[in-house]
Amino acid sequence: MVHYRTFRNTDPPRLLALWNRGATGRAAAHPQVTQAFEVSVFCLPYFDPRGLIIAEVDGTPVGFVHAGFGFRDDLSGLNTEQGVICALLVVPEQRRQGIGTALLAKAEEYLRQQGVKTIDFGQSKYRDPFYMGLHGGARLSGVCDSDPGLREFLTARQYAPALGSTIFQCDLSSYRAPSNMQLIGIRHKTELQAADPVQPASYWWYTHLGNVESLRYRLVTKRTGDVAATVTVIGLDHYINTWRERVIGLVEMQVAPPLRGQGYGAALMIETMRRLRSEMNITLAEIHVPHGKDAGLQAVAKAGFVPIEEAHVYRRTNA
Repeated sequence: MVHYRTFRNTDPPRLLALWNRGATGRAAAHPQVTQAFEVSVFCLPYFDPRGLIIAEVDGTPVGFVHAGFGFRDDLSGLNTEQGVICALLVVPEQRRQGIGTALLAKAEEYLRQQGVKTIDFGQSKYRDPFYMGLHGGARLSGVCDSDPGLREFLTARQYAPALGSTIFQCDLSSYRAPSNMQLIGIRHKTELQAADPVQPASYWWYTHLGNVESLRYRLVTKRTGDVAATVTVIGLDHYINTWRERVIGLVEMQVAPPLRGQGYGAALMIETMRRLRSEMNITLAEIHVPHGKDAGLQAVAKAGFVPIEEAHVYRRTNA
């Protein structure tokens, strides 16, 4: 018989083992220590044990679901009207027995009790309270298309795709920086600099980028010192065992509005790749670009990244 309960302080080691058995596919990291979950889940100031629900059979955890909330527009705190189901997994030998369905229903019930107006299954930019660096790769972008079973599961339960992203990777072990007259011109008049964290940092920044190993780079014009573009690089060490690569993620890329569409985003990424390859021996880089961001897609492609798959957030509006 399956028993359902909320999180207890003694659960982290058992959840680590459960995660490494049940979290399959390209998007899932496989950390070796519970500290990985402490940093990205349990120690976060808004972690609510009631939102993490565990399924047990004869006292052994066989699955769990974790629900949380998105962030306010100004990133100053949580927006409890935006419900997010951040993770749902069941160990392979217990699947197709109704446990996943029951866990999903219990997560929805928890979110409704908090007054949500929408429920997303899968995290997305600024609707990403937990599991940064443990799922999704460079960024939490919902359900990857490489996990078709989960897509079918959600569609059957009144969830529909709402947001999408294209996931790109770049093999730095054999990287040859693309070059054309536009990129050569930008390289001659700019330089790549290490930058301080964004100031003033938001609540989201402190609970995400402030908790992981990260670097921020900016592309600066030599003549004026103006910042043309910036990007943050995060370490993805927990993916070493999964992908067999030394990998980093690129997030929060921004190009100054007057310079968008002129090659500065691509130039920033190319110079960043050169720096990471030469100084840190990184072999793989990943970036996620939301659908509809045409300038971002062009910049990523110009920098030599290739698309590897799509990811989607599934939404239930009749929460």
